[in-house]
Amino acid sequence: MSLDDVTGALQQLAEVLQTQETLGGALAGIAEAATRSVPGCDAATIAISIEGRPATAAMTARAALELDMVQYDTNDGPCLTSFATASTIRLDLAEGDEPFPHFAPAARRRGVRGVLSVPATWGGELVATLNLYSRTRPFDESAVAVATVLAAQVAIAVSRSPEFAAARAVVDGAQRTAEDQADVDLASGLLMVTQGCTAEQAEGLLREAAAHDEQTILQIARRIIQENKPSR
Repeated sequence: MSLDDVTGALQQLAEVLQTQETLGGALAGIAEAATRSVPGCDAATIAISIEGRPATAAMTARAALELDMVQYDTNDGPCLTSFATASTIRLDLAEGDEPFPHFAPAARRRGVRGVLSVPATWGGELVATLNLYSRTRPFDESAVAVATVLAAQVAIAVSRSPEFAAARAVVDGAQRTAEDQADVDLASGLLMVTQGCTAEQAEGLLREAAAHDEQTILQIARRIIQENKPSR
């Protein structure tokens, strides 16, 4: 990507941010801009600080959100390190020796070769991190330079938010989506075992039960999970 391409992408981002009235919309625009303007970037997330802890508020791909969640669950990964130290972390997964024994295997399983986490600070306080994932190659210095500009835009967007209530709403939505899908997947798996059916048939059973009981598929899925919990 040429300098003109990067400049054009950033100009488009500026125009998008001017039209956004919510923090969620602004962060989503920046994440999308990262995939277009940062060399090698295939997916991006933005984790904002909620009561001193990181939480994903914008994403461009499910795999990127899943890798953020892996870090939160294991307390291991470049995003968390960037968040804790307010420093830029660049990870080359082609190298055999890496400092993240839990995160690195999960990233490789998803085909990720490079990770870049850049802190977004405002008034000396870290307010978010911009987390980038590449399936093609490790990130280089030019990627760091563009990502640093985008991280500054993240900080501005967060600082303009009158309060973090909007941020919490975005976080709840992004993480709830992943958790809800996990429940549906688990319920489908249970049906495949107990009913001896395929994944497609299990999904059909969930839809039929939802229509019959006038409930959502998620409600049916959680009921199945509850019914199949082992008794103590």
